[in-house]
Parts: sequence; structure tokens; C-alpha cells
Amino acid sequence: MTTPEDLENAVDIVDLVQRYIKLKKAGTNYKAVCPFPGHNEKTPSFMVSPAKQLAYCFGCHKWGGALKFIMDVENCEFRESMEILGGITGLKIWNVNPEKVKQAKNLYHIYKDAKTYYKSALQKYPEVKKYLIDRGISDEIIDKFDFGYADSWVELYNYLKKSGFDDKMINDSAIFVNVWAKKDKFINRIIFPIQNARWDYVAFTWRIIWKWEPKYLNSPATSIYDKSAILYWLFKARNSITKKDFVIVTEWQMDTISLHQHWFTNAVAISWTALTDKHIKTLKRLTHKIYLCFDGDKAWEKATKLSIENLKNKDLEIKIIVMPENWDPDDYIKSGWDFQELIEKAVSPIWFLIEKADFNINSIDDKKKFLTEILQTLKSYNSIVEKDFYLKEIAKKLDLREDTVYEAFNRTRLKREDNFVENNVKKVEYNSEDYAIWYIINDESVLVELREKIIFRDFISLDLANFLAEWWTIIEKMELQKKERFKALAMKIEENSLSQTNDVVWNTIEKLVKKINLDSYKKAIKILKEKMNSWDMDAFAEYTKVVKSAREMGLK
Repeated sequence: MTTPEDLENAVDIVDLVQRYIKLKKAGTNYKAVCPFPGHNEKTPSFMVSPAKQLAYCFGCHKWGGALKFIMDVENCEFRESMEILGGITGLKIWNVNPEKVKQAKNLYHIYKDAKTYYKSALQKYPEVKKYLIDRGISDEIIDKFDFGYADSWVELYNYLKKSGFDDKMINDSAIFVNVWAKKDKFINRIIFPIQNARWDYVAFTWRIIWKWEPKYLNSPATSIYDKSAILYWLFKARNSITKKDFVIVTEWQMDTISLHQHWFTNAVAISWTALTDKHIKTLKRLTHKIYLCFDGDKAWEKATKLSIENLKNKDLEIKIIVMPENWDPDDYIKSGWDFQELIEKAVSPIWFLIEKADFNINSIDDKKKFLTEILQTLKSYNSIVEKDFYLKEIAKKLDLREDTVYEAFNRTRLKREDNFVENNVKKVEYNSEDYAIWYIINDESVLVELREKIIFRDFISLDLANFLAEWWTIIEKMELQKKERFKALAMKIEENSLSQTNDVVWNTIEKLVKKINLDSYKKAIKILKEKMNSWDMDAFAEYTKVVKSAREMGLK
């Protein structure tokens, strides 16, 4: 089994760091601006010592060897940092299949060599290069992004064979329609190489430049390429994302390339799919602000909505850059428009959903129906701050008073809680006394109310009785399992509290008290009747007292 020391001894920290950021020689050491997420600086304070094999930032004071550097720059756990460094060094970390490791290495090499061939082939076809130049793509960008051209069915095959790859390896790459016929499936197409976060070449996108269809072709899924996990150009955009503290996600490579050419260097691309949980996990390591920028057509409107759903409740700030209908970022920039203005005008997910909804804002019936639908969507958000913000947006966008929208949301979201006394307490895992305990924890002023109005204190649960007596001491001593129950209950109630008026809260508490009194009354009667059947004379007196109190409170 490979140890952490084996991994760090197998890599030079200077080479490792330069995978993420450009270093400049400074005496015996190297210097750069800090690459770690959350630390944005203009004056370089990040040093790398080849002698000590250490990296240290004098600004944020993060430091360590190769593994610690990866943990900090990737914002990952130790185990994952070992896996990343194992992939870089080629050392076996866990119990993995050596054949699969070998196959992955072979595919990395095949795609790298195919990229080299395609890139070289492009230089032989000035008419293809002119096509790119006419589309506003500079020579510098063509070289930087490794543009290539698939010019021959046979030549690529021969090139790979000369590089030492056998037919099985070439067939596994999925570059060829039929490796035995030596037929490259992407003939006469411009090539966009795709790399993973560690710079390995793993796939291609091909774009047609002549008349036949389909316009785009993509590498199929392989053992090294999963389009639901890989983000185009992330390996280069990483530092810009952390410094600008937001990322722009586009739908395909050309949009991201165009943005980078015009200095929006924090852009990455998905590959014709909605943003997935794997993408989100990767981006969340670098920033908590994600700007979606998909084409302004119906297909990508659907992808945006699905991405919004996937991004929900991920503790992220989400904005939608709204493109004009049937425009994409590449077209927009090349038409001379200022893309920065679109960024500054980016809207929230709820605003976007309202903007794209098919309803007549001047129709009362349409407005009522849509309000119900959008509030149903809002129900599933966990953050009370987000919900409060979005409720205000809904009111503004639909030209409604805020209190009207809040009231509608309360009826939609809180219907169960408003009626739990009559219908719902028995249907959930929590009873009325659990709710009372949570309200005490959340607001100590509720304790006074409950102490005054809960009548049959001898017949309530021990937990609630203890809370009413000395709640602060009790919560400190509470068993972990009970604490977890009340944390879960807190999440269920807390998400509603911001959208409730004070009157609604206290009305709920009054119903809660009445429910507790009714339940404890029934419990008292049952217990006292059992005692009276055994001729317990004290029970007769207690029974009379309980019944009298119940009548006075209107429980009977």
C-alpha cells in the first residue's frame, strides 16, 4: 500500500504547483500570487521551496507539502488529495484494478497524441483556419485552446499506430467508427479537445464547418470521460474563479472560448447537459457563486430550469445571465455588445422562472394560478433567508403587495401547521408537546405563555414538564438522540418562521396550548378513572378538580 510519504516523494512540488499556477523564479525559490480559494491578492506572497518541498503563503498562512497543497487548492479531504496525487504520480493508492489503471493511462496518451495530430493537421488547411479567423478567433486562441482539424480517415490511425498503440487500445478510445476500417468518425470537423481537472486529455467535441449534419459530435462516455462530471477548461479557469469569486457556466466550448478571449477568464462549459451534482460539487470547492449562461432558446431554457433545480439547497448564490432569444454568448460578444452588462443584470432563479413563465400578468386568473405554482416551487427551498428574498421578488415581479404574497405563501406552505391541531399532529413523527419544546428553545418568551396556560402539568410528558421548570439546564443534559430529534424539528419549523407574521406565530402557539391541554385532560381522565375503579379516594377529588378546570377552559 502506498503511503503519503511515498506520494510526496514521487512528485516535485514545483511541478505540482505549476499545474495550477504559473511560478516565477525568486532566488532559490519560486513565487506567485496565492492560488488558494478565498484568498485574492495582487502582490505575490505565495512561495514554493524546491529544497524543502514546501509551499507557503505569507498572506493566508496556508502551508505544507504536496498533499496539503492539493487539499488547500482543491478544497478537498485528505483521502481525495491522495487519490489526486496518485493519479498524477501513477502510484497505486487503494485496492484498484491494475488493468483499469493501465487502460486509463493508455487512453490519456491516445487522446493526447490524437490532439497533437489534429492540431498539426489544422495548419495544413488554410481555408479551415480562415473559417476560424473569420469567426473572430485569434491565432493566439487557436493555439492556446488546441484547436485541431480531422482531415483523414486513415492518417490518424497510422499516426497512433506509429506511436505504439495497438488496435484494441485505439478501439477503446472510441475515436473511430470502425478501427478495423481505420475510419475516423469525425472527418472534416474542427476539433475541441477536452481535459479533466488534472489536465489529462479525455475527449473531443467536433464541429462541422461545411453543410452536412449533425452540426456537433461529441466523444461518447468512456472509462476516462463522464460528461456529467467534467467541466471544459476548468483546469485553466480555476485561479480566475477563485480570484473573481464566481464562475460563469456556458453550454458548450465555443461560448467559453469566446468569453476567455474577451477576458472573462472565469468561464467553464458543460457538454450539452444540465449542470449536475458532480459539476456542482467541483465548483463549490472554488466559489459559492454560480452564474448560468445558456443559449436563449427553448431547449436551453429547459436545461437552465433543470440546473436551477439541481442547484437548489446547495448553499450557493445562483444567478442567471439571460441571453436574448436565439442568441448565445459567442454571438453576443462578436456582435459588439458588452457582456459585462449582462453579468450585472443577471437575475435570481425565481426571477428567471417568472420571466419565462407562460401567463398573462394582466389576467387575474392567470396571475392567481401562476402565483400558486411559483409558491409551490418556493416551498422546497430550505433557507428562510432565500425564501424571504424570493417572496419579495415575486411580489415585485407580479405587481402584488408583499403582504399579499406572504399570506398566499403561508396558506400554501403552512397549511399543515395552521391545521395541525385538528388534523395533522398524529400524522407526523412529532406531537404537540415536541412542538412546544421547540418553541421554548427558539424563543424564551414562549416559556412564560406556556407556563401560564398549560393547565394539567401533572399529566404532560416528563420532557415538557422539565422544560417548563428549567429548560436551559435540561437541554444541556439532554441525550444526543433527543437533541437530534429537536434539530430535525427545528429545520421543519424554522424554514417557515421568516414568512410568518408575529400574529400567525402566536395564533399557532395558542392552538398548540389548546391541543396540549386537551390531550393532557384526556390522559388525566383515563388515569383518574382507573384509580377510582380501585377506590382511590384521592382520585375522586382530583377528578372533580380536573373536570372543573376543563369546563372553565372550554375543553368540555
